[in-house]
Amino acid sequence: LVGCFMKLLASIFFNLQPMTGTMNDAMLGGASGLWWSNLTGILFFHFGNIVSCLDFYLHTPPGASKSKGWCYHGNLPVTGMWVYQAATWFLVGSNFMACSFNGAFSWAPLVPIAHAPVFVCQIAGALLLLAGSVIYGVWCDAFGNLKNPPLA
Repeated sequence: LVGCFMKLLASIFFNLQPMTGTMNDAMLGGASGLWWSNLTGILFFHFGNIVSCLDFYLHTPPGASKSKGWCYHGNLPVTGMWVYQAATWFLVGSNFMACSFNGAFSWAPLVPIAHAPVFVCQIAGALLLLAGSVIYGVWCDAFGNLKNPPLA
């Protein structure tokens, strides 16, 4: 449950930046919103994924088998979590490289947001989150209803 609660807390921080940005209050970062909320959110989400992967390693979930491959149906939740963890490594990197720390440090941001390292990490993280979501969708048969609409 620790990983779950860390991700729940992350979702709160992820919502602070756009919420405060729409308020356009200078004390809250103006139109950009709170400068620290996205970095804080991705750190909580990333550590939540690490905790979940560790939990899957220590306590094999029902239906999973360590002796079978990553693509075995029962192992898909574990595979999805590892893909999410890979995604958040990229997203932590992009957020840290682009974070201004509100001007507190002369070295920040490490890389301007429009430069390749930040952009590449953002795209890689987003694509891996999509891949992880597709893996979870395959596991729960989310795509089976696309070709077989329900009867009236």
